[in-house]
Amino acid sequence: MITIPTDLVPQLEQELRKGWQKNRIEAQVQAKQNEKINKQKHRSIEGLGQLMARIPPTAYHFWGQKLGYECWNDKAFMDEFLRDNPECRVNSGGTKEIHVGWTPTNVRSRTVYQ
Repeated sequence: MITIPTDLVPQLEQELRKGWQKNRIEAQVQAKQNEKINKQKHRSIEGLGQLMARIPPTAYHFWGQKLGYECWNDKAFMDEFLRDNPECRVNSGGTKEIHVGWTPTNVRSRTVYQ
């Protein structure tokens, strides 16, 4: 067992607290940067399906070690994770663009009835 001199205990405690806060703040900054990318329109990939979320590595490994990595395959867990972390959700659609409300651009003639 490691023995720590009593005069270093406050310094060690302060370092552990600041180190944890630093990691938490860095993760929040990265999440905000990813949020900008995730809000852009993404298309599905044929054969792979629709992209639902981008999970930061820190969150992936935190929950994987805490609950087991198979938690990421659980739909209920993913729904709850995306509810609590909306910045991870990706704006994704199908493989083709669908245009609704098309109007012709060159009309040759128009008949008006009164």
